[in-house]
Amino acid sequence: PSHVGIPGNDAADCAASSANDREIDTHQIPYKDYYNSLKRCIEAKWQLQWNNATDNKLHAIKPFLGEWESARHRERFYEVVLCRLRIGHTRLTHGHLLSGEDAPECVHCNLPLSIMHILIECPMYDQCRYKHFSLLYKEHIPLHLALLLGDEPLIPYSCVFNFLTDIGLLHRL
Repeated sequence: PSHVGIPGNDAADCAASSANDREIDTHQIPYKDYYNSLKRCIEAKWQLQWNNATDNKLHAIKPFLGEWESARHRERFYEVVLCRLRIGHTRLTHGHLLSGEDAPECVHCNLPLSIMHILIECPMYDQCRYKHFSLLYKEHIPLHLALLLGDEPLIPYSCVFNFLTDIGLLHRL
């Protein structure tokens, strides 16, 4: 390169190339020095796996990994219900897997029963939805599970619980 023959640069090049030849004893590196870097690397790989997972109901509600900030309910019952709603597995929608029965259908429209169907799709619950999720309707925001069950929902969880109570399903989940 253009700096060849310049005494200071030659010495720097020599020192830099000799660093490649030295062995580094990683046992002498303090744990705290590489812990954060290793943690970020693991989290990045985990996030990549999460992003590439197919047929993952929870990904629509929580696209980024990490602790649920909302997992701080005073009553365990509501935290359990919220977790079941988020993963889409409840006694009502998946109890048939343990009992060997057929998958449940909505009693109102004979479509497969799911959390998505209950919270968003079933026309029988439209009026109740409008009552409890009125902010979304007033602002013309389409219903989405993330807006109801995500970490920063537009609708308070208490409204979701009240909706489920009004339609008689809260204690069946």
